[in-house]
Amino acid sequence: MSDLSVLNLDTVCTFFSSFRFVFTVLIAGWIFVRDIPKRRWYWWRLAACVMPGVALSMIHPIGLVYTSADGWTGISPFLFARLWIFLTFLWALLTIVCCRDISWTNAMSRWLLGVCVERFVTAFVHNWLFVVLLPQFSDQHPLAYMAICVVIYALFFALASRFVAPVFNRDIVPSGQEDWRLCVLYVVNYTILSAISGISMSVNERHVPNLLARIGSDEGLAVIQRFSATTAGVIAIVILVFQYTIYHITELQQESAMLNLLAEQKTKQYRTLSENIDFINHKTHDLKHQVAALEFAGDERRTQMVREVQQALNLYDSIANTGSEALDALVTERNFFCTQHDVRLSCMLGGCDWDAVDVVDLYTIIGNALDNAIDYVMRFDDADKRVVSASARQRGDLIVISVDNHFEGTVEMRDGLPVTTKADAASHGLGLKSIRHIARRYGGDILVAAEPPVFTVQISLVASRS
Repeated sequence: MSDLSVLNLDTVCTFFSSFRFVFTVLIAGWIFVRDIPKRRWYWWRLAACVMPGVALSMIHPIGLVYTSADGWTGISPFLFARLWIFLTFLWALLTIVCCRDISWTNAMSRWLLGVCVERFVTAFVHNWLFVVLLPQFSDQHPLAYMAICVVIYALFFALASRFVAPVFNRDIVPSGQEDWRLCVLYVVNYTILSAISGISMSVNERHVPNLLARIGSDEGLAVIQRFSATTAGVIAIVILVFQYTIYHITELQQESAMLNLLAEQKTKQYRTLSENIDFINHKTHDLKHQVAALEFAGDERRTQMVREVQQALNLYDSIANTGSEALDALVTERNFFCTQHDVRLSCMLGGCDWDAVDVVDLYTIIGNALDNAIDYVMRFDDADKRVVSASARQRGDLIVISVDNHFEGTVEMRDGLPVTTKADAASHGLGLKSIRHIARRYGGDILVAAEPPVFTVQISLVASRS
């Protein structure tokens, strides 16, 4: 092989190593956000974000050449490399936030998981193969080196996507919220991992080779080299376990909060039910007297008495039976509220496998959809317009939930969701966004249709994705 061909292959291998690092960092993070809803103009955003990544990949080998020249930039090649690595990790985080509909807290959590996976594969596989065991392989067989790298990273990223990512599929904080304390904690974790990686790189690429050149082969130096090559991977495992602990604690807190909410809802349901049963029993006791009085009452009084009896009896129909205790408590409470505020609520939510849906997610979806519909129709004085209906049906693994209410006027739609007024934005807008986020996590979506006189929110869920 000619000297020119060798030079070209070396150059290609150098640029390949740069591209490998930049895009494995991004792909590793992408493994943990693949189920997060995409932002509007997703592909345009992704294309715009990839271009800086390509630029970073090309800058690194060129920058190393120029920083090696004395006095060109005033910084050493090592410092330049550390700055470049920091910009690469930052670029990966910004790409996730730009392309996915995710909060900063959740983005940093998933990004850090990706960083740990990338550092693990690089330390325990790439570094051990091509730094410790076969240090000359990439120079002697550059094409084979590039092919092996592609296979290694593809294999381990596929394993991480299959077995690691599902463990961390829940948001660390609810959608649309931030926890800046966690953000600071993630920055600290990244700083530790980055510092250890920098020290490891310095030992392997500068100090050990210099010492080997001076004193020759030495078992002690070989041990140091092996240790430093894997240190970053060990720290990555520690941070990964720490992340799992945070996720587990968060999940327990959410389950505890949900159990408290269910207990509160049950208590409220039983209290309301008891009060209304006492009311109905009282009405039933007086029913024979009221029926007897109907014979002598005038038309207006007769109509009023019949309405009172019907209202009391209708409370018996407010007790929901959906097949889910959590959903029963939610719907029953909404039924009583609607009965007391002259809103007609019709719910047909039985016959679905609600056990396949997380209790918190089910509460969020049904509760937000019903609350939005009930709040809207309560602005009408006409009783015929104060109507809300909810239904659900299941075919195979697909569950489709529909909530309809009377609607008048027009509404501006943006990204498939209505643009709410400033007063409604905090509750209604965030509520529908939460529903969409959960639906997409279950492999479904939300469809909103506003065609007077009906406003419809349709949510689809794939039960097998739970």
